[in-house]
Amino acid sequence: MKGGKRQVGKRSSGDKFQLSPSLFEVFADRYRAARNAHKGVDYQRLSTTKNFTDFKGHEEESRAKELELKVLLMKALAEQREIDAGKPMKNIEALEEEIAMLDVQHNEDVAKCKQLEVDIEQQEEQHSQTISKLKESYEVEIAKLQNELNEVKAKNSTLKEVVTGRGKSAELGGEVNEVKDKVAELEQKMEAETTRQAELVAFSNRLAEEDRRLVEEAEDLKAGR
Repeated sequence: MKGGKRQVGKRSSGDKFQLSPSLFEVFADRYRAARNAHKGVDYQRLSTTKNFTDFKGHEEESRAKELELKVLLMKALAEQREIDAGKPMKNIEALEEEIAMLDVQHNEDVAKCKQLEVDIEQQEEQHSQTISKLKESYEVEIAKLQNELNEVKAKNSTLKEVVTGRGKSAELGGEVNEVKDKVAELEQKMEAETTRQAELVAFSNRLAEEDRRLVEEAEDLKAGR
């Protein structure tokens, strides 16, 4: 703690997205200004400024630092209050240990976020394949039933012509009734298939809603909420 500001460990040369102490101070100033204005940090704009040249084109990397900054600010505030109350400030070793633990937690959060993205992509692919197969199956079944229905209707029409032309309604009446029953049965099957298609649409909508929920969880994890 120096001048009321949290001191951060040296930047590692192996991580170009690791903020130096001076950049953390700039970042903290931007964050506090955004909070005072009741809005979030414009990370797209921040990543294009001269102070954050390493983050240009990597808006998500600067956004990922917000969680680390929040923790550091909270710790700095707590330590400042302890100092104001006459308690000694934590030594360098303790601060470095906390920073190391924070880095580990951050890496774990990033790994969880990436795994969640992979899971979402896999679920979307599985859902897409399932819906495609169901649609194909329903379309084949409906086409088959439609052909059967057309054939039965054609036969029924022919029988009616025979009955009308020859006056053999008594002899053919039973067969006509049988055909009518067949038509009714096929129409019921068609109605059932239509209902199944409606259920498929509802199922697809539920899958889409679940995908949206998972995407929101991934975004929340990225933002550190």
